[in-house]
Amino acid sequence: MSLPREPRQLMITLMYLVLLAMLAMNVSAEIMNAFLALDQGINNSNSIVDASNNQIMNSISKQTEAYKEYEEYKVKAEEAREIAKEMDDYIASIKNQLFELAGGADPEHPERPVRYKDKDIASKFLIDEEKGEELRLKIKEVRQKLLGLIDDEAKREELELSIPLEVPEKPADSDKSTWSESAFYQMPVVAVMPMFTKLRNDIKTSETALLNYFFEKSKGEVTVMDEFEVVSSAENSYIIRGEEYNAEIFLGAYNSTNNNISVSIDGKTFPVKNGKASYKINTNSIGPKEYVATVSIRNPLTGEVKRYKKKFKYEVGERSVAVAADKMNVLYVGVENPISISAAGTNTNSLKVKAEGTPLSKLNSNKYMAKPKRPGMAKIIVSGGGLAPTTFEYRIKKIPDPVIQLGRSKGGSMKKNEFIAHKGPIPVLENFDFKATCSIDSYEVVRINKDKEARISKNKGGKYNSNTQSLVRQANFGDTYLFNDIKVRCPGDQHGRTINSLVFNIK
Repeated sequence: MSLPREPRQLMITLMYLVLLAMLAMNVSAEIMNAFLALDQGINNSNSIVDASNNQIMNSISKQTEAYKEYEEYKVKAEEAREIAKEMDDYIASIKNQLFELAGGADPEHPERPVRYKDKDIASKFLIDEEKGEELRLKIKEVRQKLLGLIDDEAKREELELSIPLEVPEKPADSDKSTWSESAFYQMPVVAVMPMFTKLRNDIKTSETALLNYFFEKSKGEVTVMDEFEVVSSAENSYIIRGEEYNAEIFLGAYNSTNNNISVSIDGKTFPVKNGKASYKINTNSIGPKEYVATVSIRNPLTGEVKRYKKKFKYEVGERSVAVAADKMNVLYVGVENPISISAAGTNTNSLKVKAEGTPLSKLNSNKYMAKPKRPGMAKIIVSGGGLAPTTFEYRIKKIPDPVIQLGRSKGGSMKKNEFIAHKGPIPVLENFDFKATCSIDSYEVVRINKDKEARISKNKGGKYNSNTQSLVRQANFGDTYLFNDIKVRCPGDQHGRTINSLVFNIK
């Protein structure tokens, strides 16, 4: 019989062998009770493994939701879970049948069957009726199905050692003809029950090994972007005749090197500063206009130059009234949204402004402040100074979800000392131009140690409570920490909102 490499599995197996040896010595009642205790202990371990697997699957789902290119690993993880569940249900059904064949629950001790010492029931059910042989074939089939989900041959061979679900070899000195006979012949029901519970533990631990593999794959690798988009950022897309048209041309990309970018407009080269070129022309006539921008980028390693072209359009018109949010084309709930209102060619003091759907206060001659209370639509109506009433509609939206960070990190590998130095996660509103601060209502922290054992701590507020702080301080090399079910509240929120999870690997 081969021994498992995983510590918890090894402990369970050794305990079972010791009990079998003591049973062979005919130590009666105490040993029978020890088998029952072992069965219950493995059941408790199974519950912990189930919780850990759920957390890992949740992390895979969140990772592939953010990075669609790794969706295949979520699909395979779900397939592994389905294979494991079917096998777990199958083993549980055999154990339940054995329990019922032994007379069902003892009224005085419902945790054990009535004839728990009977040695003939297991022999008849598992050997004579060949249920044991069916189980043996099923174990081999499921093991191959799980390994078949791994495309990488080298990794598949490595994972074979991490999957404890297998049929042990028949002892060389055994006089029995089959594995079923050597495992179950004349075994009391109480001794066979933990064997099936351990098999359930094996399949759940095998599931953990597969899920951890797919979780690592779903994290992907850092890559250099090879797709670029030319962007024109204009101060106005509709301007007054005689005024200057002003636009910035830049290349939107990740990890770009600004020194390797050049920009030309309609064949004329413009200087680039901080990745942007400033384009200015006089507008002496009204009507639609267009220009072609060419952005060239040189690969600093190979010297290869790639060029990207795009046509942009704008329109020059006569004087008219306009209303624009200073920072966005939408209004946000719970924060002050500055708005400028002016009418070219019209005295600002003669304008009449009113709003529907949001409170609107006047700051000075053409500056206003809107502070909506709920999402929806808002209308700003401008009239006076010879202008007919003109209505401008704006969408009112909630503040976007903040990003949860631990210090400055959004997840990944972190040194132990750095990890335990933090006092709790913080919400950060990235690329949000308004003054707003969100707070954390609650979250949970899950620690999965290198033995795949999971512990969970619930936390109110952003700062670690004593239980969470204790769990964090237990961090060791190879541990994985999950920050899940994070609920935050931003200005204007009536209820907390659930946002991104964090995953840290301790190195």
